[in-house]
Order: sequence, then C-alpha cells, then structure tokens
Amino acid sequence: MLFKKVDLENSVQDVRIRDDRVLDVAVELVAEEGEKVIHANGGALLPGLHDHHIHMNATAASLHSLKCGPPDISSEEELAAALQIAAAERPQTWVRGIGYYPFKGNEENNIIDRDWLDKNGPDCPVRIQHRSGRLWIFNTKGLNAINSTGTSLGEDILSTGHIYDADASVYEALAPDPQNLSDLINLLLSYGITGVTEVTPRNSPEDFLNYLKHTAPLKMAVMGRPTLIDVIDKSTARVSVGHVKLHYHDHDLPSLETLTQEIEEAHAQGRGVASHCVTHAELLLTLSAIEAAGPSEKDRIEHAAIVTQDALDWIKQLNIGVVTQPNFIVAREQAYRQDIERDMHANLWRLGSFRKKEIPLAAGSDAPFGSFNPWQAIHAAIRRPAIFDDEETLSPEDALKLYTTEATNMRIQRNIKKGAVADLCLMHQSRSALFKDPKNAKVHMTLIDGKVVYKS
Repeated sequence: MLFKKVDLENSVQDVRIRDDRVLDVAVELVAEEGEKVIHANGGALLPGLHDHHIHMNATAASLHSLKCGPPDISSEEELAAALQIAAAERPQTWVRGIGYYPFKGNEENNIIDRDWLDKNGPDCPVRIQHRSGRLWIFNTKGLNAINSTGTSLGEDILSTGHIYDADASVYEALAPDPQNLSDLINLLLSYGITGVTEVTPRNSPEDFLNYLKHTAPLKMAVMGRPTLIDVIDKSTARVSVGHVKLHYHDHDLPSLETLTQEIEEAHAQGRGVASHCVTHAELLLTLSAIEAAGPSEKDRIEHAAIVTQDALDWIKQLNIGVVTQPNFIVAREQAYRQDIERDMHANLWRLGSFRKKEIPLAAGSDAPFGSFNPWQAIHAAIRRPAIFDDEETLSPEDALKLYTTEATNMRIQRNIKKGAVADLCLMHQSRSALFKDPKNAKVHMTLIDGKVVYKS
C-alpha cells in the first residue's frame, strides 16, 4: 500500500506499507504494479493513537446508559424528566444512568437518594452512577433486584440507596456476562485509536482471556490484579499483561508498610504499578511507598489530579511516569471553579510542568468517566480554560505525543519511519489545520498492522 502526499510533521512525503511495517518514506515513491495507492492530498498521517487509561466494559455499557449530569442534565427537574423518557423507551428493563453530579455542589446532603428516585423516577429498577465512579444510587426496585441475587445489603444502603466503592459487587450481581465490545471498538477505531490500556483494578485472568478473545483488531495492554501474572504466557503482540493496578481512596488508605509490600511484589513479578492518585494524600502515600520499595521505571501515577510543586519534584526524583486526563479540565471546569480553592488551581491537572521536568507523560480518557474522543483531550491540552492555565498548556505537537507513546513504555515515542509497525491514522486535514481545531478532527482511515480497520 502506498500513501501519496501525506503530511508528516509539515513535510509532505510518500509512505509505503508492506505487510505490518512501514517499508519506505520518501519525497517521491513510484507505485509498483498492482499496489494499492491512497491519495492523501496533504492529509496528516499520524501514528495510531493509544488511550492509556480506559475501562472497556464500563465504557461499552455507557453507550446504552442515560447521561445524568452536566452538561446534558443541569437540574433535578431535567433529571426526573429524562429518567421517565428513558424508562418509556425501554419498558420493563433497568434504567442505567451515568455521570451524575449534584446540581447544587458536591455536599453529601445534595446527592439524590433512594427516596428521591422513588418519588421522581420511573416505576422500574433504576441505578445511577456518580461521575467519580465511586457511588451507585438505587431506587427501591433496584435494591430489590440486588437483594434477589443473594447480595447482602446493610441498613444504611437500604435506607439511602447509596452503594459506595462496591462497583465490583454491583457488576457481579447485575452484569455477570461480559459486555459486547464491538460497538465501542468501532467508535475507537473511528477516532484513529489503534490501542488502549485497560485499567480496571479487578481485572483477573478470566477478564484477560475475554479481552484476548473479543477485542480484535484493537491492541490492548491489560492491567489489574497481581493474579494476571498467571496468564502472562498467554500475552500476544496484540493483547498483553500490563501493570498491577493500585486503587485506594482517602477514606481507606492502606498503611505505608502494606502499600510498600504490594509494590515490592509487583516488581518481583517484573511488573510496574499504576497507582490511582486523585487527591494530595493519595499521591503522597503512593510516592512514599514507591520510594520505600525502590522505584521502577515501569511505575506510573494515574490521574495526578492534584500535584503540588514538592510532589512534582518528588515524581521527578523517583523517575516514574504520569498518565493524566487533559479533558477533565474542560469538561469539569464549572465544578472545579465551584469546589476547588483558587490557590489550588495551579496544582490541578498539570501538563506543562511535567513536560518541563521531562517527566514521562501520556494521556488517557478514563472513559466512561471522561469522553473517549482523544481529539477533545488534545484540544483541551492545547487550550485550557484561562483560569487553570498557569503555563500548563502544551504545544499541539506535545499534546499529540500524549497519545503516541508506546503502550507499556511512555518514554518511547512512536514515529512513522522505515521499519515501524504500521499502526496508523490518516486524517482528512493537514497537520496545521488539525491543530487549529483538534476537537473537530476528521479521521479518514485507521490501520492496524498495515490493515485498514476503519475508513470514513
């Protein structure tokens, strides 16, 4: 396959693909007999994008779920109406909502509960997920459905309908069968995504084998439980075992000794850790434990939502990486203005500071909690809201690089050069036009291992 006149970093060249590799790159290549020729007319040819942080099953489920928070829903009245409409469209089935956020702030007493859903929602089982992913809110019929599976619910849950930090239990009770991932995979391919890192903490050997079976042609690194080491011999060039995922919150942080031991055990397996760090406390405990265990270049911080200057210096000293979500600073701007003190804004979802410190940096969507459209995140990295700027914006090229690092080693940038694996994304726009308005990017063609897997 020969691509004619593609924009490679503002240099128009031809690119030849043979089997699963880039065979040649030159200003002018002559088509061989029988060779398929793609006339790009100056469209940008990019390495295929990699989403470094996504929850595949939950994101697939979100495609058939009701959006219950800003910007789609902005009041309790709108939420009540939307729930009734959703139930009418799917009679006698669950209504599953996602993205809920209290409309008057994030105080506990502003969160809707079982009584609110019983009064304002439809007459069918309802469950709504808070946008943090930590809370499910059920109506009475929903709680009854949970009870019918033999899952024991405490008095507090039965009273409020609030189930905190039990996503695995809810999933096992209500969705024991794997999600159909084909619709999601097709959408990811349409954005130029050729690979993802699945980051769900509960991922087990059984989950890995399911992904191996049902996610072609998408490439995937699967992180999760330490027990994934049991199927590491099943890893392929397309689906591989990734990091041990550490997922703790402020209210249930382990001791330093316990966390250090978990990290040491991951390193003994030859795996790095990927630690969920949204708060300052979560980050400081993680950095302390990594330091105590002895850091590995494979270790990475997930999210890094709040990073002070001292923590930034510490991350650099430990020589570990960061996988963040640039899209949140735009998608949640209003909530951050409302809920985060002004003197903390400079520490929120940093980008430029990591780049200046030469800290390995990559990005993911955190879908379904964030949009899985990478072009929205690239746009946000280039054009952060002014109130959160503080020199944290990235150049267009650096923003793109967040999605073109190696899946298992973000220190390595993938480039289009002779011998490179032909995971590619051909855009309708030139590179300069693309970077002027990334959120409206148009993908013409996506290739994995030299094969066309999407074409607009």
